[in-house]
Amino acid sequence: MDTIVIKIKGLRSAACVSSIEYKLQQLPNMEAVHVDFVTSEALLRSFAKINIVEVKNIIEENGFSLELKEKASAIKKAQKKSKAHLWIIGLSFLALAVIEGVMFFSRYAFTMELVKIAAGLEIALTVLALGLAHKHLANGFKQLSSGVPHMDSLLAVSSLLAFLFSAVQAYFVFQGYASEYDLYCAAIVGAIFFTMYGKNITLDAELLFSKHKKSSFKLPKGTLLVNDEAHLLPGENFLPGDSVLIREGGIIPVDGIIYDGQAKLDEAEITGSFELIDKKKNDVVFAETIVKEGTIKVKATATNKNVQAVQLWRTADKYSKEPKSMQKLKRTDKIAVIFLPVVISLAIMAALSWYFYTGDAQISLKVLVSIMLGSYPCALGFAHSSVLQGINKLAVQQGIVFKNAAVMEQLHKITLGVFSCHKDNTNNSMDLVQLTAFELYVDNSLPDFMSDGRVRSVVDLQPKEKAELIQSLRWGGERTLVYGNKISDMPLLACGDVGIAVQNSAAEQFAQVVLPNENIKIILNAIELSKKLKKFSKKNSIIALIFNIISLPIAMGLWYAFGGLLLEPILLAAVMFLGGIGVLVNCICLK
Repeated sequence: MDTIVIKIKGLRSAACVSSIEYKLQQLPNMEAVHVDFVTSEALLRSFAKINIVEVKNIIEENGFSLELKEKASAIKKAQKKSKAHLWIIGLSFLALAVIEGVMFFSRYAFTMELVKIAAGLEIALTVLALGLAHKHLANGFKQLSSGVPHMDSLLAVSSLLAFLFSAVQAYFVFQGYASEYDLYCAAIVGAIFFTMYGKNITLDAELLFSKHKKSSFKLPKGTLLVNDEAHLLPGENFLPGDSVLIREGGIIPVDGIIYDGQAKLDEAEITGSFELIDKKKNDVVFAETIVKEGTIKVKATATNKNVQAVQLWRTADKYSKEPKSMQKLKRTDKIAVIFLPVVISLAIMAALSWYFYTGDAQISLKVLVSIMLGSYPCALGFAHSSVLQGINKLAVQQGIVFKNAAVMEQLHKITLGVFSCHKDNTNNSMDLVQLTAFELYVDNSLPDFMSDGRVRSVVDLQPKEKAELIQSLRWGGERTLVYGNKISDMPLLACGDVGIAVQNSAAEQFAQVVLPNENIKIILNAIELSKKLKKFSKKNSIIALIFNIISLPIAMGLWYAFGGLLLEPILLAAVMFLGGIGVLVNCICLK
């Protein structure tokens, strides 16, 4: 059986995941396909050799692509270029807003030549913005053709429609007989600007978490004895049969058997117990064990990747690749699947109604453009990511490190806390705490047992058994938070929905949340930050949508039917501007 893991670029919603899973499952001999939305990784298992070219073709035909590793310098260069484009588009938006504002309030005070210059400048600046954003617009059309639309699809369709309408209006202006100056250039460029700004903010937010990479396991250095001569070697350079000298305070770099000396060893990293163990000749010892008292000589029986500590790391690494429930689907793209067809339907119905009512094709088209472009919630693109950045800053100020954005988003949904206990009087124990009762215990040590069942202890379990217990809890519907700091805790952290460890501890690399110290009350602070993220993100989404909702009846012409205005181009640009500013102001209120 052949198994591969690939990374797919462009997954933006649950619909995307379901679609690509279904298409890949149709490949000959394919036994199973699983796509993880959080990591964008797809695991493919086949009864025959997997043809990566066929896989690549299917992915690209559906509007996605295989993600290739890029050098850091290339990523930084692309970021710099993208931000330069953003500045140009932003300045174009401001210039267009000024031009359209002046033309709207005092266009009859200008000569026809000045009006023509204004129209030509607007079209030129819009073409420039469309050119700089062509990849985003092309991606929107590609997603639309694949049957899985997202917000870029709405932007692409509405921008193209509004630009064609504006280009025709500009042509009439150039001919000198335009009755109205109906150019939607500022609104088009405003939508593009806020969309690209949102993508830049999202990328910056993602980069905050991408720098936390899992490293390989490194064994401590040790002293090799050759003909009674001592040689200091890296832990991975020892071989079975080597003689290793470990003095008091040293860490054993191999698994082996003592052939000389005796000592008291701290095996907490491997066994989970803080009780010092007396070891003498012919006793077995393990890598990462600390010699607290005495000096011993050890004959290595297992080295490098074969020591028990590395096996625990490998087990944890395997568990870490399993899909978890802490997945966050992008709010904008969940909305888009329903929002796009509804908007298009409303726009077409309203446009046809006005055409049959007035017989005026220009008003009908104006209503169509106003609804399509006016309903696009461009500020929604950074409503969540801007809060994500702000919450991450608050976390850093408290010494809390979130390695995963999805965990920060859904940490407050945890139902069960699992605390790997390392006590003098217990061995391999684990406390299970209902999170609803967690706050009752953080001021004191966690009790070994509670009669009400909210806390119970499990003892005499090996790391793999603990991990399997956590898996069974997750499969039973619990969302598990796992806390531990030792090598023996690594499989546990990797198995839980959220792994939490203390900074610089052995298990830190398998934790999604890292605490500054062993005060478990800080976990409550992390949960509160997750709740705050949800609250402000929801508020931002409402702010981003409220201006569009208010403007929709105006765009449909309900006010115009009673002698008022349609959603004029300059008003449409103002709606976009106010929505974006409202979101940014709300983010400033984060404390």
